[in-house]
Amino acid sequence: MEFTAKKNNNASCDLTITFNAAEVEVAYKKAYERAKEKVKIPGFRPGKAPLDMVEKVLGDSVIDDAANVMLNQAMADLFDKLEHKPIRIPQFQVESFDRKTGAKAKATYDTKPEVILPKLKKIKIQPKEIKITDADIQKELEGMQKNLARNSLKEEGDKIEATDLLEINYKFKEDGKDFPDAYQTGKFQMGATQNPPGFEDNLLGMKMNEEKEFNFRYPDSFPQAPESAGKTLVYIVKVTAIYKVTYPDINDDFASEVDGSANLQELKDKTKKQLEEIFVSALKKKAIDEAYTDIIKESKFIIPESLIKEETEGVFHNFIHEFGLPHTTLPDYAKRLGKEEAEVRESFGKAAEKRIQTYLLKHKIGEEYKITISDEEWEEGYEKEAGTQGILTESLKKEVQKQKAETFYRDKFLFDKIDEFVYGEVDKKSPKSVSIEEAEKLLSGKE
Repeated sequence: MEFTAKKNNNASCDLTITFNAAEVEVAYKKAYERAKEKVKIPGFRPGKAPLDMVEKVLGDSVIDDAANVMLNQAMADLFDKLEHKPIRIPQFQVESFDRKTGAKAKATYDTKPEVILPKLKKIKIQPKEIKITDADIQKELEGMQKNLARNSLKEEGDKIEATDLLEINYKFKEDGKDFPDAYQTGKFQMGATQNPPGFEDNLLGMKMNEEKEFNFRYPDSFPQAPESAGKTLVYIVKVTAIYKVTYPDINDDFASEVDGSANLQELKDKTKKQLEEIFVSALKKKAIDEAYTDIIKESKFIIPESLIKEETEGVFHNFIHEFGLPHTTLPDYAKRLGKEEAEVRESFGKAAEKRIQTYLLKHKIGEEYKITISDEEWEEGYEKEAGTQGILTESLKKEVQKQKAETFYRDKFLFDKIDEFVYGEVDKKSPKSVSIEEAEKLLSGKE
């Protein structure tokens, strides 16, 4: 057997293998041995007929099996000799296969992706540091205050006021269409920030058991219910209960009721610390993500198309699962959207490529900078993860073994360490101080 392997510039390799006649004959013999257990020859039990008789009966009909036997053995023999290893079994095209003259087969197979890193210290980012104000703490306390609200049922003749909690039966339709037969039931908090502007005006002054029909036009932009934005809907609302909502005063007694704090100042200090911890961690992760985005831009990647295609399908199915959509294929999903498959596939393909690039990038950084996970760090990673999930460390380990997810968690703990290394290596400008509102916009991608 002889071979030539030519590396291409797209993470693939052209492989040509030639075999002499003797090697082809050996492959035929092995194919006859395999077929011998199944072939029926008069006068012999299955598998007991002489090999020369099996060969006489089957002739060249086992050519496909012989070729597969020969190529599989060839790849097993060649694997360690190939400079550029295949990442999956090559699919060969057999150009010739003759017992007298030998055989020739060719394949183009995908090789391991390649990454060339930039100098990490050339990557510039500007970290953000959170600025917690007294107003931020007060807002958090008011949220806690709402959680401790007390509801008292109003009398039948009492009217709805601006801060009441309602129980209602309701149904609605688009203007010009029919109402559904059945009412829906629910609770409605007057004065809630998520309520559409002006909607409550139609309810103010109503009494228990009163029913009212009214038209309401939603704002042209209404993120809480984008399907209703700009539409005029007709509502029928019946009030079945009205509750007066009262809130405790924000004082030392309130602090004790919330979490046992000795006084209000202690609760404020705890609240500030919690806000700082949450936003410091989130903003640091955001800065690390921004660093990776720039590193990816400055890196060179050679990734087999087949990997991106496979990951595209994975990203698509994760999307379907995450949003609880019915199982479907990407082409069918594109039809439902009324879009061309190529357009939808490209959208998921970009996310898939970014995912692969990030994964390869982190492994390459770990390799080049010799970042590894020690046994102690492996154990610490499990303990931290178990704490995050609210379970015992041993329970997490057992579940990981059961799910055979050791590789996933080893990568996770390794990548956490690599993230910290990258954050320490890149060039960081003086931190920019941001408010909670600014931080939330940054973290949501709205700024």
